[in-house]
Amino acid sequence: MTRRLVFLVLSVLLTLLLVTLSFAAYPERPVTVVVPYSAGGASDITARLIADFWKKYTGKEMIVTNVVGAEGAVAARQVLQTKPDGYTVLWYHQAVLGNYYLGVADIKWSSFTPACIVTKTSRITAARADAPWNNLKEAIEDAKKNPKKYVYGAGAGGIAYLEYAPIEMAAPGAFRVVPNEGGDAQRIAALLGGHVDIVPLALVSAVQYIKNGQIKVLAVHDDQPDPFIPNAPTAASQGLRSLKFPMTNTFFFPPRTPANIVNEFNKIIEKIVADSEFQKKLAEVAYAVPFFKTGNDLLNFWREQEAVYMKAAQAVK
Repeated sequence: MTRRLVFLVLSVLLTLLLVTLSFAAYPERPVTVVVPYSAGGASDITARLIADFWKKYTGKEMIVTNVVGAEGAVAARQVLQTKPDGYTVLWYHQAVLGNYYLGVADIKWSSFTPACIVTKTSRITAARADAPWNNLKEAIEDAKKNPKKYVYGAGAGGIAYLEYAPIEMAAPGAFRVVPNEGGDAQRIAALLGGHVDIVPLALVSAVQYIKNGQIKVLAVHDDQPDPFIPNAPTAASQGLRSLKFPMTNTFFFPPRTPANIVNEFNKIIEKIVADSEFQKKLAEVAYAVPFFKTGNDLLNFWREQEAVYMKAAQAVK
């Protein structure tokens, strides 16, 4: 073997060793999680909970950064333009689909390198406790008999706006729709203040009002009961099968993030999700459950969600 050949062989072996060591060491430094909403909200709370357990399993920090604007589009664009090295990741949910199909942003879930879905929580249709209905079906029938009498406080965009589409299809023009600016806090204030009669909300935002008897749940936006409010009727049980809008938070890496990094990240998150202490705290602080999906299961779930949002957007345009 010539000296030159020996040198080439040693160089290749050294490169392979360095690559292996680098691969095994992930994460070598803190990972930044970009949350597209303000501190204290459901996305922020779950991200910070995961960050606590990330340190438990890796010994490294996970830094949560809040980047607010345009229903998450500002944060999404920032992550899209970040170096795909595994150290910046977006924590986002179905608002990315609402933004795209309502024309707020040209960014889709598939614009990123999806890593894993981690948590799931319910969204609901709510009314004041003194409302004359026990469920959403009764509210719709009442509205049909009394067109424009009742006010539906939709969002100004995103998920809360599109959730009205199945109701509009069931009762065209029956409700007077007001596009409430802001998030759940503003919609709850409008509901309790008597400015609107029905609103869509994230369960975590409504729990304290449900517990103190100010708000009643007319429908869970799913085909399965929510474990935290098991007696609340699902939309599917009332014939509104297209009113299926679970909120699932997913980690998205910038495009072209290497598969080996994504796989290592997912292995750590899978350990966190399986941790019984994490599951307990997730239930306590976010009224959410683990919903871990990777690979084809993740892709198929998002494709199904995309079909739902595309249909809803077409109905309200």
